[in-house]
Amino acid sequence: MNYSAQLKDVARIMRSHGAHTVLFKLMANNDNSKQQVYCGSDFDILRNVPTGDIYEDGYSEKKGAIFKAKVSLSWIDLNDNIQQASGSQFILYPKYPEVRLSGLLKGCGLAPSHLMQPPTPEEREQRLAGNLNRCLVFGICQNSVLAYVSPWDSALSREAAHRIDSGESELFTSVFYEYSETLSKTPTRTKLIQRLNEIHHMGFIRSCRLDAAGNRIPYKAQNGAGLTLESFFGITPNGKSEPDFLDWELKAHSSGVVTLMTPEPDMGTYLDDFYTFLDTYATSRTARKINFASIHRMNEPNEKSSLTMTLTGFDYSKSEITDPKGGMVLMDPQENIAAGWSFQKLLNHWKRKHANTCYVSYQKELREEVPYFSYGPNIRLCTGANIKSYVSALADSVVYYDPGINMKLTNSKWKAKKRNQFRIKWKDVSSIYDATEDIVLS
Repeated sequence: MNYSAQLKDVARIMRSHGAHTVLFKLMANNDNSKQQVYCGSDFDILRNVPTGDIYEDGYSEKKGAIFKAKVSLSWIDLNDNIQQASGSQFILYPKYPEVRLSGLLKGCGLAPSHLMQPPTPEEREQRLAGNLNRCLVFGICQNSVLAYVSPWDSALSREAAHRIDSGESELFTSVFYEYSETLSKTPTRTKLIQRLNEIHHMGFIRSCRLDAAGNRIPYKAQNGAGLTLESFFGITPNGKSEPDFLDWELKAHSSGVVTLMTPEPDMGTYLDDFYTFLDTYATSRTARKINFASIHRMNEPNEKSSLTMTLTGFDYSKSEITDPKGGMVLMDPQENIAAGWSFQKLLNHWKRKHANTCYVSYQKELREEVPYFSYGPNIRLCTGANIKSYVSALADSVVYYDPGINMKLTNSKWKAKKRNQFRIKWKDVSSIYDATEDIVLS
C-alpha cells in the first residue's frame, strides 16, 4: 500500500483514463462491504454519475421500497492498472431517504477488499479515537466511473480531511467534494450569475432560438421567452431531460405557474392505444379536433374527463412509497387505468431534470407584432430537489397535472400533439427544494 500518494496522483491517473471530474469523500466506519457505501440522503450522486435506468427491486419491511441503478465502475491502482467491478450498483431507499453503493468488490481482483471489511469493535474504537479515515475517490467519465480508496491515515486521507476543513474543496453533491488542482476554479453558480447579468444588461431582445447549426433565428411561438434565453447560453432546443447550462436548468418565468416536467406515461390505455384514450376521455371535441386539456388534482374526480388522479402503493399518512411497482395513475370510474407514471419512471425523469434550477424573471413587449423579451433583474436559485418532496407535493395537490394533449384531423389523417405537464404555483415552488435563494441582478 502506498501511504504517501496524494489526490493529484490519483486524479492524474483517472484523467488519463477519461475522467472529466474528480470527486472524493471521507469514509465512515460504516462504509464497508457489508453495510454498503453511503452516498447521501438525496439523489444528487445519481444526477452527477452516469448510471443505467432506475428500476424497482422489491420491498423490505425494514427498509421500505427499494430501487436500484447499475453503474459501470472500475477500480484503479497507483500503477495505472484498471479493472471493472461488474456487480456495482446504486441502491435507493426513498423511505429514509438515502442512496448507497453496493457490489463494488464482486468479481474484481483489483478492488481494495482489505480496506472495505467491516471493522471489529476494537478497530472501530481505535479509528474513532485517532480520527483515522479512508478516502473514496471517484473519477467521473462520460459513461463510467473510476474508483480508488486510500488506506487508513494515509497522506491522501489527511489531505482530503484538510481540504474539507479548510474549505479548499467545495461540495459537489451532498457528501462528495470536487477535487481541483487550482483554487481559482469558478463555481458554476458564479458563472451562471455572471452570464445572466450580461443578458440582463442587453435590455429587450427580439424573440429567437438556435437552429441545429447553432445559428440564431427569429421565433414567434408561445415558448419564445425560454428559447430566447437559452439561445444566449448556446443551447439548441432538443427536448432532452438534462441540465441546460453546466449543472443548472434554466426556466424563464413571468408569473402564475411553473411547468416542472413533462414525462410521457408508461402505463395505461394512453400507452396501449392513444386514439382510444383520447376518444374515451376527451375533455372537449369538435369534428376535427379531440382535446384532453383540463387540470387534474390528486383524489379529485375531473368532471370533464371522468378521471381521478391517485397514487398507488403510497402511504399518504407517512408520505412513503409502500409498493415500488406503484405510481401515479389516472383512473376512470370502472377502475381502468387511462394513463399512469410508475415510480421508477418518475425517479428516472426527476434525477435528470431538477438537480439545480434557476428561475429567471422576464418581461415581454410587442413591437409591430414581434415579441421582445428582457430578463431579470430577479432570479431564484433552487437546489436540493428530492423525489420524496416531489411525491409528497403531488399527494397534497401542490403539484398538479395540467395536460395539453390533442389530435387534429388534417388531410384525412389524425395528427397527435402530446404534452403531459406537471405544474406548480409560483408561491409553492420553494416547497419542493431543500434551499432557495432570491438574487437581484445588477
